[in-house]
Amino acid sequence: MRSLRHFAFLLSLIGLTHADPLRVPVWPDKEAPNGDGSTSPATTTLTVYQPERPNGCAMIICPGGGYGGLVTGPEGKGIAEWLNKHDITGLVLEYRLPKGRAAVPLLDAQRAIRLARANAEDWKINPKCLGIIGFSAGGHLASTAITDFDPGEGKSTDPVQRQSSRPDFGVLVYPVISMGPLAHGGSRDNLLGPNPTPEALDLYSSEKQVTTQTPPTFLAHALDDKLVSPENSRVFAAALKAKGVHAEYLELPNGGHGLSGYKGPSWDAWQAACLKWLNSEGLITAKVPKVAPESIAESGERFHKPYITPSGRAISHVTIISTSDPRVLAGLSPLNWIHTADAIHSPVCGASFKLAFADTKFAAIQVDTARLNYPSPTRFPIIAWTVNNGPLQTHQLTAGENIITLSDSVANPVIDFYIKGLSPFEDRFRGDVPANALSITNFLLDPKGSILPDPKPSPVWLNIGDSILSGDGAALTANQGRPANDLWAASDDARASYGYLLAQHFGYRESRLAFGGYAWRGGGGNNPPVADLIDQMTSTTSRLTGEKLVPCPNIALINLGENGAPKPEPVIDALTKLRLRTSPATRIVVMIPVSGKARAEVSAAVNTYLQTSKDAHTYLVDLGTLNFETCDGQHPTAIGHRTIFQSALPHFEKILKAP
Repeated sequence: MRSLRHFAFLLSLIGLTHADPLRVPVWPDKEAPNGDGSTSPATTTLTVYQPERPNGCAMIICPGGGYGGLVTGPEGKGIAEWLNKHDITGLVLEYRLPKGRAAVPLLDAQRAIRLARANAEDWKINPKCLGIIGFSAGGHLASTAITDFDPGEGKSTDPVQRQSSRPDFGVLVYPVISMGPLAHGGSRDNLLGPNPTPEALDLYSSEKQVTTQTPPTFLAHALDDKLVSPENSRVFAAALKAKGVHAEYLELPNGGHGLSGYKGPSWDAWQAACLKWLNSEGLITAKVPKVAPESIAESGERFHKPYITPSGRAISHVTIISTSDPRVLAGLSPLNWIHTADAIHSPVCGASFKLAFADTKFAAIQVDTARLNYPSPTRFPIIAWTVNNGPLQTHQLTAGENIITLSDSVANPVIDFYIKGLSPFEDRFRGDVPANALSITNFLLDPKGSILPDPKPSPVWLNIGDSILSGDGAALTANQGRPANDLWAASDDARASYGYLLAQHFGYRESRLAFGGYAWRGGGGNNPPVADLIDQMTSTTSRLTGEKLVPCPNIALINLGENGAPKPEPVIDALTKLRLRTSPATRIVVMIPVSGKARAEVSAAVNTYLQTSKDAHTYLVDLGTLNFETCDGQHPTAIGHRTIFQSALPHFEKILKAP
């Protein structure tokens, strides 16, 4: 039997380097166990690809192939080389094919994990940061490894066998998971044979084997995978979450099985999201510039290869302005951007920023699209901006996109940016960062570029409403019809909204909490009732500073009721909470829905609040019967919004002049 010392001696002779992969046998003898008392030739190998600067993290790589072959190129060596670029050690496992002996691949994977831990010092691996990654049938193998493991045989004479076989994390990419109706037939037949027992089908359906001890797991799958249904990943992710296991599932809009031949936006997107997840789990340190903008400006941060702007300009060096820079934060529309350590995020159509830059012509944003999970590319957010009050420019984000140029030829650009359109169907509230939020990680400028402070912040106008106040449908023409579900983002124009027009007319900076499908009681992307939404940006992130909204809105307009007549309680609760979180001088205006719906119910609830609270600065506005242009009989066009704006103007002029 070969000893651990033999492997160490072999490594010392060969000299393992990042350019010199080492292929080692996984089993010590000529025969390896099959799990049923028999043995077969020990052909299993592990090829170690070590980066130039190992960070200690490592992954056992399980290529796919339907358990009938091994795709060791793109799903083996290619993955190892990608991991090496991020200082992660890749270990490609060429496991034995089962031929109906179901335990064989798992035994190989378990032995490989033990072998890596036993050689951790020589291979520069942190034995507590050893994961497993698998693709297709290799994803099934990885899923069995993270659900079936043991602590090792402490009294074994074999030092490898004394190691734990539990991976510290798992990464499953378009994996086979279930052996039931969702199974990939070829993988199931090759693994279990032509006539598996019900017990075997259950045992190798990994979604049924998850426990609280299953390690954290990342999954990615394309919605249009016709070979292995994405339902495999969905049921496994659901099983993990049901047991309280940290899990992230990225469902990609397209790419099929193999994600467009291991290239393109979906392939890039899962890799970017995986690295971000590893960083969030504390397994690696993301390569994100953390240096202060002033010091970067001296020499510039260098791109790995020149970035070509839309005008053809090649950008090699940039100044990076972090989204945590106070000057950036001061330029954001208040109360609807979520701040995390590495980015700003907003799930609000109409959220905006206005920033002035000096000593630069180039201005771009870095965005994180890896976490966006849409069933169609037409549901991705649409952004819009002007440069120095020039023509409006628009752009719809795509999967895998990283840099969006806002200006590359205008000196000292002032960028007025907003989210023009968002799909109304995705989650806008749950978690630290909701599912459909636009995420900006950095601002990029020419090497000597800088950001200027906001000289005088404008007073705040807060709009709270539904799809009408949000501007959904405003980009369409009269009687064009209700948009298809996948085309709502393109139908939106947040700044055509009468709420934005009112704020702009009176010289206020708009803040917005308006969502398609929203009502006093909640809804619209899982948003809670208004009283709770005032306090919470997301289910885990408060909107408050202390006990107040800061900056404090000078005006708060609420226009809800289109999606159902409210009972008095949610209206009274919302008005009570909003008064508590603002100042006594804040004008709170409740406007009857412009269609006239819920007029009686909203009026009664507001009047009850006014009678009991004696609130002198809360107002009820009813525009009466109003004819305005719509795209579908409900949602105003841009012309329709201007009609509403003109009708509302006299009411707000009177309110703003009141003592």
